[in-house]
Amino acid sequence: MVTVEELISWVLRIGVLSGVTMTALGFFVSADLAWAGILVLILTPFMRVAMAGAYFLCRREYPFFFLAAYVIMILVIGSFLRIN
Repeated sequence: MVTVEELISWVLRIGVLSGVTMTALGFFVSADLAWAGILVLILTPFMRVAMAGAYFLCRREYPFFFLAAYVIMILVIGSFLRIN
């Protein structure tokens, strides 16, 4: 049986490896592919927190779920704000 920690580690590995590969190939193929790779790299930590939040919600560990939801909210707000 696969544990949640192993599943989250695989999501992080696949996200980083695919994002880096897409970005590197994008420098030789097209700029759109490079931007897609950067987007994958940006969304990888977001997916990790979302998976942890879903896990905590299923286990009815509400304080940890609300903490994960707070982190997601900060990540979303931070991605839309431009701080110079």
